[in-house]
Amino acid sequence: MSEHIDVDVTGILTRELTMDQAGDKLIEMVIKTSNGRMTAAEALGHKEFVMTKLYRSA
Repeated sequence: MSEHIDVDVTGILTRELTMDQAGDKLIEMVIKTSNGRMTAAEALGHKEFVMTKLYRSA
């Protein structure tokens, strides 16, 4: 299901990526998305939305 993933940073686990490199990839994707790039979910036509309840007052 790799088509559902916007940024793959699993290279951290295999030591192919450092935390800094993974962070750079994430920031790059945030910038691209902010500039209009569709997320994987949007491109696939997903319409689901879930607000996770993190604490009592949420």
